[in-house]
Amino acid sequence: MKKPRYSLLPSLAAAGAMAATLCLPLPSAAQSADMDRVDWKEDSVPPPLPYSLKGLIEVEMPRASSVKIGIDPSTIVINHTTGIVRYVVVARGPSAVNAMYEGIRCSTGEYRVYARQTQGGEWSPNSSSEWNSMLGQTTYRHPFRLARNGICIGTGTAQTNEDMVRALKSPKGTLYED
Repeated sequence: MKKPRYSLLPSLAAAGAMAATLCLPLPSAAQSADMDRVDWKEDSVPPPLPYSLKGLIEVEMPRASSVKIGIDPSTIVINHTTGIVRYVVVARGPSAVNAMYEGIRCSTGEYRVYARQTQGGEWSPNSSSEWNSMLGQTTYRHPFRLARNGICIGTGTAQTNEDMVRALKSPKGTLYED
């Protein structure tokens, strides 16, 4: 009596299909890869949202800094199509309170200042329209800290404003550790 022959092809095909499924990129990874394309275009920039000095989330800054930076959580806007997170931050120093309307691109590690407001005056558009690297900044350190502390998850953005606010409010090292 002959032993039945079993073909390995169906089980190899099933194993291959399972491996291929496991190798599929996660949506955020696919999204961030798409944002790095050479033909990427920024959407039209909406005007800054009104902000409040109450309820600002403090951004960790160097101890020697006399300026305190805070982000108004109600101004955080995520554009999942372009991968840009826009927000208003407030800089409070010994003699002035100023605001900046900024954007972060998690996929490229860049930030941009769209406009500035001095002491509650009118918003003034920024003269530079360039995206700048968040790494190695000595003047604008807060975009990197915002990105690291909750706006970005790796090279993708958090999915909702609530996720970002929760992460930004949490003590360092308790959520989304480096």
